[in-house]
Amino acid sequence: MAMTGTFARMRTAAWLGWQVESNWADPVIFFIYMIARPLAVSLTLAAMYAATRSTATEGAAFAGFYVANAFHAYVNTMVVGMGWAVFEEREEFETLKYVYVSPMGLVTYLAGRSFVRFVLGSISALLMLLVGWFALGVRWEWSGVQPVFLAITMVAGLGATLSAGFLLSGVAMVLTRSAMTVLEGTMLGLYLMCGVIFPVDLLPVWLRPLSYALPFTWWYECIRRFLLGRGSSAYMNTLSDAQLLGAMLAVCAAFAVLSWLVYRAMDRLARTLGRLDQTTMF
Repeated sequence: MAMTGTFARMRTAAWLGWQVESNWADPVIFFIYMIARPLAVSLTLAAMYAATRSTATEGAAFAGFYVANAFHAYVNTMVVGMGWAVFEEREEFETLKYVYVSPMGLVTYLAGRSFVRFVLGSISALLMLLVGWFALGVRWEWSGVQPVFLAITMVAGLGATLSAGFLLSGVAMVLTRSAMTVLEGTMLGLYLMCGVIFPVDLLPVWLRPLSYALPFTWWYECIRRFLLGRGSSAYMNTLSDAQLLGAMLAVCAAFAVLSWLVYRAMDRLARTLGRLDQTTMF
């Protein structure tokens, strides 16, 4: 009964999240927006690589970075989106304190909101892969795909994405107007630090340990390895498939524990500072 009640509350939160995400436009305009955004990202990425060298978009390296960009849509929508949900509830709707004390609870509410973000991220990732396959020549040999390892990779990566979302939600609870800057900065930082558009080997030596501590760096490399057959990092290419997957699972598990601890600490701090009902008239 308890599990049934939890799923019912999450379903309600997901429905509410969909209303919030889609109520700014009629369904046709919203649908066009959902198509136009990943299409624009795909074409922009292709133009960036083509500008560096005339054959840049024909190589395996471009395919690896393009696929990473497609799956980075989950980070942009879920991780940053969950932080924005806290910011919006407090600053724009002024309902965060009511959600917090409701029978649903903030954790269940954020989990339900994250499901809507997951659906939006899935649509974006799928459209980018379709555009890449049919328009840009980003393809892979189906016989070389490792479905079991790839499935484990997807589950672990999405779990890390959810964990990161709760971490940013906790930070957003404590911060006020500056939460906007932190959320946008985090999105840009993850884009640059996790090997989305260039190998992490090109990062300064002192930044590489931080990159390897992030689960998304390993997630994208595993997707490249198990989907395309090769990765982008010289260091990670020295690992076997099992070693690479094991390292990703270990990093994701450690990150999940750390994220939950940070969220609980930020939750207590927000209540102590009275930030749940504090607005900045933004």
